[in-house]
Amino acid sequence: MAQAGLRIPSEAEIRYSNAAIFLHWTIAALIVVQVLLGWWLNEWVPDHSPIQAQITSFHISIGLTVLLLVLVRIGVRLTHRPPSPPAGTPRWERLLTALTHTVFYVLLLVLPLTGWAMVTLRGKPIQFWGLPWPSLPGVGALLGSPAPKAVRHGLQHLHVYILIWVVVLTLALHIAGVIWNEIKKRPGLRRMWPRRGVRSA
Repeated sequence: MAQAGLRIPSEAEIRYSNAAIFLHWTIAALIVVQVLLGWWLNEWVPDHSPIQAQITSFHISIGLTVLLLVLVRIGVRLTHRPPSPPAGTPRWERLLTALTHTVFYVLLLVLPLTGWAMVTLRGKPIQFWGLPWPSLPGVGALLGSPAPKAVRHGLQHLHVYILIWVVVLTLALHIAGVIWNEIKKRPGLRRMWPRRGVRSA
């Protein structure tokens, strides 16, 4: 039973906006696809083969899509105040959640930006779903286009073997936090689960 004078928040107050929910799951799905495509490219697809070129083009287009969607997601977060953490959440959990979200946003910007830099440094035209896409401004002038092999390999190592694993670890921490809230009987997954007619953007 609720204590006297203690108002129970409505369903709409504890949930994210429809726009935030849509962007959250769309970006999450694309990140999973990107990880699988990257693994396939690096472990199974023969180098310099036609299928490698096709998958790489698809991978680039998805990466640029993620970049655009993350920018929109940041805009939505700035213009639509997110719901407060579930009632009863300890301060350390609130701080950890805020830190995880911040790291996630940074990674989801840096990861596609490093990929964009990689294809820029090749000195070849970039396509975004079949349409021309500009090179990353300043990268070619700073590092050369095409850049030295050591520079390209270093950027590739950062993109493929460091940043992506930081993203995976951060994602695992995020999922663990959602599960923890569910164990503690606090609103977790349903805050971001699609539901019609609850809260508009």
